[in-house]
Amino acid sequence: MRKVITVLMLSTLIAGSALAAGFGIGEFGARSSTMGNAVVARAFDASTLFYNPAGLVFLEGTQFYGGVTGIFARARFIGAAPYMDETVHLAVDQFFPPVGIFLSHRISENLAAGISLTNPFGLGVAWGDDFPGRFISKDVTLHSFYISPAIAYKLSPKLSVSVGLDVVLTTVSLERNVLLFNTDGVPGTGTEVGNVILDGAGDPAYGFTAGIQYRGDKLGLGASYRHNVTAEFNGADADFTVFTDRISPQMAAVASQLLVDQKGNTELAFPNYFAAGIYYQLLPKLGAEFTYAWYGWSKFDQLVLTFDDPRLNETIPEDYNDVSQFRFGVEYQVSDNFALRGGYIYDKTPQPIQSVSPLLPDDTRNDYSIGFGYKSGKFTLDAGYMFVDIGKRSTVDENGVGRNENGFNGVYNSKADLFMLSIGYLIK
Repeated sequence: MRKVITVLMLSTLIAGSALAAGFGIGEFGARSSTMGNAVVARAFDASTLFYNPAGLVFLEGTQFYGGVTGIFARARFIGAAPYMDETVHLAVDQFFPPVGIFLSHRISENLAAGISLTNPFGLGVAWGDDFPGRFISKDVTLHSFYISPAIAYKLSPKLSVSVGLDVVLTTVSLERNVLLFNTDGVPGTGTEVGNVILDGAGDPAYGFTAGIQYRGDKLGLGASYRHNVTAEFNGADADFTVFTDRISPQMAAVASQLLVDQKGNTELAFPNYFAAGIYYQLLPKLGAEFTYAWYGWSKFDQLVLTFDDPRLNETIPEDYNDVSQFRFGVEYQVSDNFALRGGYIYDKTPQPIQSVSPLLPDDTRNDYSIGFGYKSGKFTLDAGYMFVDIGKRSTVDENGVGRNENGFNGVYNSKADLFMLSIGYLIK
């Protein structure tokens, strides 16, 4: 039974880290997002602080740019025969509002600085009370807050470089039900005796950014890098509840001895990533950019956990993969005040098949975006929509073998609708 509790708590803590892998967010500015986040080689507004801070020095004056992305996420699960019945289970529809807030300032002809607040890793997945995988994950939410000051300098009239700092704050909340008295160690069997909720805030973590950008009359080139950070959760609260009204007094007595509130410690790794882009002014009113991005998710190869009860300590393999992402964006300037935009992102998943579970049903994504921008005096308004097709991901391989580590096999189908709105203002 000790082994059952160990697996329970380890799986619960894994959710926070796995969540960041499949739910990386890159939409922080409606103008940039509707161009498929392909804005590494060209700075349009202060959101360049997130995409490539080297573009700061090409912005005029002091600028504010801020907004929100409303994310409506949907997912469903169909059990795979012969492992379980083929009943369809819908995840709870959820809404997430990550923000992007940016302030830039041109200090001199060759020097600029800025600061931003973004949430590049987060979101969550919640399932209903009758979901058969509630013993793996029932509800999980992860928030990350990146506070990122940066400075940019012109090496020449058309070439700039930047460096910056990331101060990262994280919180996690996880819930799942508990099975005990399982059958000879068979995953997913046993009696539902209670649940556990894990809440914790990570210690502040620190990283850095660097960028370079060339801005010609028609041609733009750029590259940016954000270093990986590790958030340490020391003393997260693991609170257990025993369902004394649903099980026999004998089971309740045993469960109460095993399901003891305690503290847990772990680390969550957010990846480093590199992006490079090329922009070209195709026509006087039409410009386009192609961006390649690489994410170093192989750093998340294992998860080490320690508890007040040392018998629960364990190391879990994750074996995530480094992946590439391809972005394309286009903008057509209809008039001096109005522009139309579109974009596409091919986003390969880093998650191996054995890690696909209710904690994170991730798959390679295809993202399609459209939007517009309107400018009046010192004000700008940008708005847009993105459809994220995460697609279908099965934990059963081509040979018909179930690969999920917990023996919970089936097909996940996930999608998301993103609505983006940002406002900019030239302060001076």
